[in-house]
Amino acid sequence: MEKLEMKYDSKKSMVILYIISMTIAFTTQYADYEIGYGLQIIIGLLWIFLGIWKLDINGFKFRGVYKDDFPRFLKLYLLPHIVIHGYTIILMCFGIVDKKYFTTNLTVYVPTVLAIFAIYLLGINALYYTVVSLLLSWLLSVSVSLAIKGPMIIIHAIRQGLIDPFDTTGGLSMNYFELHDLVLAIGYVMVYYIFSKEKLTKKNIAIIMFVFLIMILGLKRISVIALVLIIIFNLLIKLFNNKLQNRICFILSILGVVFCYFYIYIMTDGDVFYNFIQSMGINVMGRNYYYRAIMDYAQFKPSFLGIGRNVVTQLLNTELSYLHVGGVHSDIIKMYVENGFILFGGWLAYYLVYLKNVYKKHYSKKSVILYFEIIIYMFTLYLTDNVEIYFICQILAIMIPVTYALKTKYNY
Repeated sequence: MEKLEMKYDSKKSMVILYIISMTIAFTTQYADYEIGYGLQIIIGLLWIFLGIWKLDINGFKFRGVYKDDFPRFLKLYLLPHIVIHGYTIILMCFGIVDKKYFTTNLTVYVPTVLAIFAIYLLGINALYYTVVSLLLSWLLSVSVSLAIKGPMIIIHAIRQGLIDPFDTTGGLSMNYFELHDLVLAIGYVMVYYIFSKEKLTKKNIAIIMFVFLIMILGLKRISVIALVLIIIFNLLIKLFNNKLQNRICFILSILGVVFCYFYIYIMTDGDVFYNFIQSMGINVMGRNYYYRAIMDYAQFKPSFLGIGRNVVTQLLNTELSYLHVGGVHSDIIKMYVENGFILFGGWLAYYLVYLKNVYKKHYSKKSVILYFEIIIYMFTLYLTDNVEIYFICQILAIMIPVTYALKTKYNY
């Protein structure tokens, strides 16, 4: 009995430690004070170390109910990062990419492994603990900003989100609700929420509208569009049987690949995009200039090999620093320019087609639909945001479909 109590207390302490540490990792902004992403990597590595320690105790073998699932998911989600990173190293060896652009790629490896190891250490409730950390982080950041800057930050955010994107009410130039990674990550949780609800009741609609407000105040309009697409897809897909649902997802996957290539093709001529948004009166917050500057490094042809993993970000911080932006604000463009014509297609096919088929083969049919909804949300964000290396977004994009797949497979 004592051993059981000690085991329970140890697990409870680990849960509390996880929630506190993840809340700290997720919170990168306290009023005007911003914390770099280094702390996230350190905290992530500590949890990965705990996972490796547990593996070491077990003779480096996953044990328990999920013993076959953990290695499968680790391989599946690490593989594209390893291939892309390895491809860049090969380009460096042949002198096609300058070796000064080499990076460790920890920003994608750490959250990927952490998402799986968190479930390994804490069980399938790890997703719940992660969502709690996410909400606590939002409350912590906003509360500190309110305490230091005052309630005017709310008026400023409302005016900037709904009326004037250049609003300076109260002399404020910064939107303290614009918590990039965190606000976009809330959308992943909402995808799961929308998916799991059979009907859009008044309560559900109220929750969704509140989240929409958070996203609008945080200037994340693309996430609102993405969630609207999820709601429409979720309502329509339920009208068909399982066989037709799989066919529809497959067709949409292929169309997604084609659309992404078409998107790049349009971007090779910056004037087409610029003239379109100008004629529609759309404010893209300077994205057309970032897109044009980065697309100058690419060509739309199969022989284009790419400029190397994470080179786009490094260029924006060096040769293109005059743009005063840390990311190109389009992961579709970033992945194409960095990986080239062919590997870009492989990257698209892997996430849009192959991984979906793995879920179909090894897990429930419902897990396929949830995975596909996560992908719809993720790739919609990829069109206009820097999400592919965002810490929280990466964790939830993996943890949500993996958790649901394990739950349905083992009837939890």
